[in-house]
Amino acid sequence: MTIRLACSSESYNDLLGAGHLGLEEWLRLCAEELRLTGVELEDKHIGPPTAERLGGLRTAAARYGLEIVNIAVMNNFGVADEARLRAEEARTREWMGAGKRLGSRFVRTFAGWPEGERAVRWPAMIAALRSTCREAERLGVRLVLENHNHGGFVQTAAHATAIFDEVGSPALGLLLDTGNYLDGLASIASTAARAWHVHAKFTRVDAGGRDPRVDHDAVIGLLKAAGYGGWVSVEYEGEEPGRTAVPRALAYLRQAIGG
Repeated sequence: MTIRLACSSESYNDLLGAGHLGLEEWLRLCAEELRLTGVELEDKHIGPPTAERLGGLRTAAARYGLEIVNIAVMNNFGVADEARLRAEEARTREWMGAGKRLGSRFVRTFAGWPEGERAVRWPAMIAALRSTCREAERLGVRLVLENHNHGGFVQTAAHATAIFDEVGSPALGLLLDTGNYLDGLASIASTAARAWHVHAKFTRVDAGGRDPRVDHDAVIGLLKAAGYGGWVSVEYEGEEPGRTAVPRALAYLRQAIGG
């Protein structure tokens, strides 16, 4: 099975976030300069998901021969306030509809970051994910749950497995972020077979295109061993401008995947 490369708009947040680059121009950049056929869009870069905005983006992506692989929604089912939690669910449902209108393969969801004691917030997080997944099943949308550290609910393979077992929805798969597990390759090896989508996380890109913090050669080996044949999105979050860092990362990954 063939692994294909995409780029997350987060990789160019320095330009997109400051308004120095428009999202449709970024789509052109991905197709013509980076020679990609897939992209991932952050909700913050899309802006309000109006019908006009979504239609324009879908048309632009088609013009450049790009598949919209994932809509990366920023949500948090760890909030303690009940009204805020319901609002997080409603916002996630809104973006699931937006992802469907964009023709996106996946829509990203987070379990979230618990406000207060983790064990206390866990049942409400599971209930929110179950509710969201029921709506995803109704809409025919595939959600991908991203592993996330920094105090989040999904810091190891055991956390991810527990959530999948408790939610039990065929609409929920794993968005495997290569840089976000606390124990790195150990949890990646344990969950590679669950992955529907992958983030190749880069926070620094050396002269050869590698990130010293993540052994992507080993990660790609684990993905191939698990039979993964989906997309790998470069998600660059470093100090160097994306325009110079991302091409090196992609060149390295192309070589690594082809090897």
